Amino acid sequence: MTSKSIVDTRCMAMVMRHRMTLLAVCLLCGLSSTFVPGAENMPCGAPKLYGYDHSHYTVRCRMALGLKKVPYRMIWVAEDDEETPMQLVGKKITPIIEFPGEAAMMESSDIINRIDSDSAYGPPVLKPKTERPEVDAWIKKLSVPMRNLGRPRYIRSSMLPEFRSRSARERFVTTHPLPDPETGVTLSKAEWAELPKAFRDTRYENYWQDSERQLRDLNEALQGVDGLIASAKHVSPQGLSWDDILFFSRLRGITLIKGSKLPSSLENYLETMSEMTDVPLLTQMAI
Repeated sequence: MTSKSIVDTRCMAMVMRHRMTLLAVCLLCGLSSTFVPGAENMPCGAPKLYGYDHSHYTVRCRMALGLKKVPYRMIWVAEDDEETPMQLVGKKITPIIEFPGEAAMMESSDIINRIDSDSAYGPPVLKPKTERPEVDAWIKKLSVPMRNLGRPRYIRSSMLPEFRSRSARERFVTTHPLPDPETGVTLSKAEWAELPKAFRDTRYENYWQDSERQLRDLNEALQGVDGLIASAKHVSPQGLSWDDILFFSRLRGITLIKGSKLPSSLENYLETMSEMTDVPLLTQMAI
């Protein structure tokens, strides 16, 4: 056996010993009692979720994990970080989840179905989605002022982890168009990205300065929620369901908008669902 072969064999043996040690530690963690938040450190082998704090798709996955009381590592991805998701799934996308010993998984609906159906995390908790066109119509009406108020605030928040660098904030502006304030027409992402940077920055600044008018539109639209929420613990009469995953994740972003006037039924629902899912609202960082 050559000296190189001996070195290679020793290196391989060291790697195997290291892996066996990690496996033994994780097996010991698995034999421990049910995880009690705050009483101990997160168990080894917990899933890793990659995403953006402002993204309702990431929020949906966080909700599913929280409802099932699954400890997980939340790894925030910068808005301009393409390398991390590319290494995990081969494209720039979030959310992404890694379960121990498995290939990384993307697509929020697939992630949620996996979490809810996995018996290792207990029985399913989500009932199927129902058809509620009145809720869909209300959210569609609300989405316009939410977008016009929310996007300029995302890039001004020092608390959202995906926007902590100038590069990340500028990348968001480049890839997220805002509509023409006169016509309401929104360019495609490709058309928007071709515009001069100064034009895009000015459009964002104009919507920031126009917050008062946009807030009036938002608060007027918010009043339409009356009668749409069945309970503080579930939006639809059937109980906790996919309807809540979609509803809460869409509306959490309102809590970043200072001056929004939430009807009591919506405020109670958001606060209750935030507690149930362990997904904090953005109220304390509202601007």
